[in-house]
Amino acid sequence: MTVRRLAALAIALGLGACAQPHPSLGDPNLDEGREVFLRVCAVCHGGEGEGKAGPALAEVLTTFPACRDHLMWITLGSARWKAEVGPTFGAANRAVTKVMPSFETVLTAEEIAQVAAFERLSFGRAAAEAVLADCELS
Repeated sequence: MTVRRLAALAIALGLGACAQPHPSLGDPNLDEGREVFLRVCAVCHGGEGEGKAGPALAEVLTTFPACRDHLMWITLGSARWKAEVGPTFGAANRAVTKVMPSFETVLTAEEIAQVAAFERLSFGRAAAEAVLADCELS
């Protein structure tokens, strides 16, 4: 199933429709990252990052200590990562065995950075200022 079909399915199931507005996270980039995450990523990772078809995101900072690697993973996806970077990913050099789609043609580079910053703040529990700087959004 393509990423666009997954996003359409999420909207059809009501995951992105008629939702109450969320309180601000204190920065427009983080607010936009949350909206994109809920619209595109929550289908696989769960609305609270708890994991569904994709893994839970509580260990995102352990997996990707530097945002640039997190951004590359979201941009390339698992197949291109394996082909262009190598057979392992993250700080623990885990084998690439699952499917993560590439979002390079689905999201802008800014949206990818906003999603990564949101994930690092909300699921990795990093400080807002730190994730915005590390993801080059400040």
